[in-house]
Amino acid sequence: MKVRKTYQIYFLFITLVLFTTGANGNSKQGTKIELNGNISRVFVNTSFDFFLDTAAIYSIEEISQEKFQDHFQKVTDPHVLYDYLNSPIWMRFTIQNNQSISDYSWYLESWGFDIKNITFYFPRADGKFESSTAGFEQPFDQRKISHKNFNYFLDLRPSETKTYYLKVKRNYNQEFIFHLRTNEKFLAHSLNEYFLLGIYYGVLTIILIFNFYLFYRLRDTLYLYFTCLIIACIWFSLGRDGLGFQYLWPNSPWVNKLANEYFIELIIILSTLMFSDRFIQKYTKNRKVFTLTYWAILFKLLLFLNQLFFFELNYIHYLVITIIILLVPFSLGLFALMRVKIYSWSYIFAYACLFLVIVYSYSKSIQLFNNPVLNWYFVYPVIFLEMILFSFSIFNQLKFLQNQFLEANKERTLALENNNLLTQELNSKLKEKVRARTEKIEKMAADLAQKNLELETTNLKLQELNDQVTQSNNYLQENNAVLQTSVAGVAKDLALMKGLDFLGFKNVFPDKDTCLNFLAELKWKDKYQCKKCEYKKFTTGLNCGRRCKNCNYYESPTVDTLFHKLKFPIEKAFYILYLSNRKDVDLTLNELSEILELRRETCWAFKNKISQAMEKVGHNKELNGWETLALVNLE
Repeated sequence: MKVRKTYQIYFLFITLVLFTTGANGNSKQGTKIELNGNISRVFVNTSFDFFLDTAAIYSIEEISQEKFQDHFQKVTDPHVLYDYLNSPIWMRFTIQNNQSISDYSWYLESWGFDIKNITFYFPRADGKFESSTAGFEQPFDQRKISHKNFNYFLDLRPSETKTYYLKVKRNYNQEFIFHLRTNEKFLAHSLNEYFLLGIYYGVLTIILIFNFYLFYRLRDTLYLYFTCLIIACIWFSLGRDGLGFQYLWPNSPWVNKLANEYFIELIIILSTLMFSDRFIQKYTKNRKVFTLTYWAILFKLLLFLNQLFFFELNYIHYLVITIIILLVPFSLGLFALMRVKIYSWSYIFAYACLFLVIVYSYSKSIQLFNNPVLNWYFVYPVIFLEMILFSFSIFNQLKFLQNQFLEANKERTLALENNNLLTQELNSKLKEKVRARTEKIEKMAADLAQKNLELETTNLKLQELNDQVTQSNNYLQENNAVLQTSVAGVAKDLALMKGLDFLGFKNVFPDKDTCLNFLAELKWKDKYQCKKCEYKKFTTGLNCGRRCKNCNYYESPTVDTLFHKLKFPIEKAFYILYLSNRKDVDLTLNELSEILELRRETCWAFKNKISQAMEKVGHNKELNGWETLALVNLE
């Protein structure tokens, strides 16, 4: 708690010093920009005054008050401030138009597509301000002027002086780039810029399509990896210059974060590592390069996750680790190429361009040129050169592989010539062997002709025997049919209860299927007719039932019979019905229960059901005819 309290006191002290300095060092009027003569463009990076709103509590009405103007300080550095990234910065600039040209329309243009949030306050005639908000995290459609940079119309007429305000929120210590341009200069600059960017993206797109075509035709992952690298570089460029936000994802500001931070850099490095490994492996199969490359990919993924979810490293430390991850497999790959005497200078310089792009992109404080436009777009020709050099390295590799293919064809031609000589020698030897073999075959053919005559004679004898066997089979089939008819008659007599005991009855009706089949034959012996649709064609289904071919209705053999909804084995019910129809057998319920191994109540209930059936049809007990009782429906 003491440390925190000390930090708060120190923070308040610094803020007080800033306010005091601003109050003592600036006039209420502040820095003024004068437009004189025939100038049409003014670079105004340090022609602003600023105020740091550490608590983010002030509104434009409070900021624009006369008594508040003493709090503003003069901007002395294009970065304005190097700290307080979470606090908004108010910028004030006053423009005095001393020109006499009335057809000039002046615009304020702000470079730095990745400004988090920028609000422009335009003074109105009633003394109030009209706001226009845009930025890295705002939908593109909110901009009044559809341009990748932040552009604002000033409506400044000759002899007028106006004060404008900007409220800016940053993501990092970025350099602010502001221009004042006339309408003509703004249009000329925009057209030239879009024209050059169109050439840049057009060439990259041609290289992309060509490599995708190579991948489609050759099915080599080298061209797929290079295609991914080109797409990643195009995505990086679209995110850097703002064209992607303007044309591809205007209503999805969250994509800007992917295009400008660790994610796209991860894709570029992973694509480069896989492309590099495949490029090396096509020259020489080096297992160490392969292993080290995929270890580098793993380390890069871990570093990416650490930056997002754990301890975020300083950008210099992160940059050094990233370069080492790229440099180690690259160096080992170069050593492997040198061992087989392959020197791909375009590949080496392309990698150098990649290192330069990474270093320059992360080291935003490096300024190689006095012109901020050149500083900003410096990476574009480097990326362009990198893609061209990588393409040259691929062409050189294709030429190398083509030479290897030609050498292999020469060796193959020599091998084929040697094979032809050997073939001729073998053919002469084979001809001699074929002649000898032909003589032997002709002799064997004569023997086979003799044996063929003997076989034909034997076949005639076998044909006669076959006719005799056929006659015997026909005779046996007739006797078998008669025998089956006799057996069926015996079975029917048994089924009609001509004096069977229980063991004999079980031999005739041994199981459920036999009983159901017998019951089905009784039930449908005349004809079948569906109960639902009265259709007369059927198929035999499960448990000997009938399924209608028209409506698919299935009817069981036990439906509408004495055995409907039977709760015990049907073969035992058959036997009870058989005994109930015998005059010479009178078993007690206990004896019947013991023979059939059923409960006494079950035997009694079914015998009672049989009695009801006899009364319903007026049946007299006889030794046969019990099957008519089976078809009685008591439901």
